[in-house]
Amino acid sequence: MSIDLLTKLEEEKDQWIYKAIIRFDKELLQNEEITGEHQIMQIKNMHDSRHRQKTRELEQTNKDIKLVKESHEEVEQSFHHLNRTAHSLQEEIAHYEGLITDLDTILLEKFNCDLDKKFEFDQIKGQVLFKDRKTTKLVKSFDEMNREMDEFYQMQLDKGTSRFGQFLPIALQTNPPVRCLSLKHGRGLDRYLVLKNFEDDYQIVQDTLNENNSAVYNYYVEQLNHFKQYGKKVLLQMCTLKKEHLQNVFQEIEEKEEQNRAKEMSISKLEEKLTKVHWEWNHDLDRLRKLDEILKEEFVNVVSEWQEKLFAKQTSDVDRWLYHQYCQIILKQSGRIFKNEYS
Repeated sequence: MSIDLLTKLEEEKDQWIYKAIIRFDKELLQNEEITGEHQIMQIKNMHDSRHRQKTRELEQTNKDIKLVKESHEEVEQSFHHLNRTAHSLQEEIAHYEGLITDLDTILLEKFNCDLDKKFEFDQIKGQVLFKDRKTTKLVKSFDEMNREMDEFYQMQLDKGTSRFGQFLPIALQTNPPVRCLSLKHGRGLDRYLVLKNFEDDYQIVQDTLNENNSAVYNYYVEQLNHFKQYGKKVLLQMCTLKKEHLQNVFQEIEEKEEQNRAKEMSISKLEEKLTKVHWEWNHDLDRLRKLDEILKEEFVNVVSEWQEKLFAKQTSDVDRWLYHQYCQIILKQSGRIFKNEYS
């Protein structure tokens, strides 16, 4: 009886493993010439290797996503910077074009050389009062009118050209040709005793002022026209450079938009891959856990069956010893199989 039991237990000690393999996936069962323990270790190692591979693939995919997202963020920042640059360039171009238009609006008003306002008149006779009929008064009025004339034109030119100063570093010349005053009378006494002599010199002063006014006006008009022509040339050159720069920026923006689309597509594909790999990783982990659960169930079944016989009253001491030995054998066997648990 003990010999038969020994043979029976020797045959059955691997059966719990074969049953577990069949329950798990019968196609994995190999030729029984290979021990059950060896077969189950091959199966577990195969699944464990695949699970580890999926773990590495998960980690690498996460790293790839992180790198692409960082690269995408850099492209996005560059894209926004280029858009700000384009907006700034468009504003500059519009400003320069506005300045070109404004240049044509700069006009020079001619000074009014009204010598009469420097003298007091007899309202009835229409003549300059005797007290103002002096050579010094005429010379002083001439000088004052010349200064007022120059200030009048300078103020207009400054007001008209000041806003172009930072773009057009050109200074207008301020040395217009003017005639000096040469009176006909009054070489002796300061006061005119003869009205006709005063009126002659008064007209000389008025005519000289008018001539100076026309000369100064034409001089500054010429200066202003030169300023406008030069200004348009410079501003058009600046516009051309800015437009070329803007065109290059637009091309870079298109490139960044294409890079953005490519990055977004890469992220989408990698996230799809991540979802798939994560599912496979979980599936492999579930398979490993399921295999261990089945192995434990079959192990418990066989141990329970043998222990029941081990403690049965009718079991002889020799048979009890055999059951105990084989319980120890499969206990050690299970220890080797279950040495790596999965969590």
